[in-house]
Amino acid sequence: MEHSFTINIYFDESGKNQVKPHLMGGLSIPSTYYEKPEIQELNDVIKRIAIHWTKYDGDSKERNVIWRIINTFMNEHYLLKMNIISYNQSRIEESAKRLKDILEDAADQTIFMKFPERIIYGLLRKYGTYVQLDTKIFIEDDTKYHNTKYDLRTQLFQQLNIQSIYRGERFIVKSAQYVKKQEQIGIELVDLLLGMVRSIIRNEMPTSRRIREKNRLIMKLLLANPNFYTFIKNINYFEWSNSPFLVEVDFEAYL
Repeated sequence: MEHSFTINIYFDESGKNQVKPHLMGGLSIPSTYYEKPEIQELNDVIKRIAIHWTKYDGDSKERNVIWRIINTFMNEHYLLKMNIISYNQSRIEESAKRLKDILEDAADQTIFMKFPERIIYGLLRKYGTYVQLDTKIFIEDDTKYHNTKYDLRTQLFQQLNIQSIYRGERFIVKSAQYVKKQEQIGIELVDLLLGMVRSIIRNEMPTSRRIREKNRLIMKLLLANPNFYTFIKNINYFEWSNSPFLVEVDFEAYL
């Protein structure tokens, strides 16, 4: 007998147009869990108080909201799956120069088509012959994703469904849509987790209040909530530098 269920996947970036690392990530959450009252209550919270990890400097209201979001979701952390790719943007741009006469935006197409597809496909595969997986994809809205040549929403919807057929998988992407900040807690959560992962990787000395407060909050969360530590160390983390393959890295080494 076939078992059918629905998952939501939330996609975002961290570190774009900044110093390394540049990260892309996807977070899958079963829809039945996402729809629980304690999760949905967080939607009201983020509409009242904006969360911006890049700007976080210890503000108590923002800190309390971040604390609540992380600890609420981590109550059932084993239901969440996260894939992250760290990529070398400068090497992609350098490689793309040799194609500039025939494909002007090769670098952007590589970054915004190949990596997101790999991230999300990794969250959908290997669910088993008797599982029908219905999927909804939510992407934090960014004008660069709307490029008519490679509109990310359309590309993911089409290419992932083709992958499902080609590879004999049991998932269907039902929809892919853009979501603005402060509208869905899933988008806020993936944005927050990516920002924290980036801070952990950079492991900067606290030369400013912002860095010090970010480090302090991450450490408190890791020490206070074993579920959060378990979730973070089990993230599927990959690095791409300039090779045909993604290199999987044990993220606990960064912790």
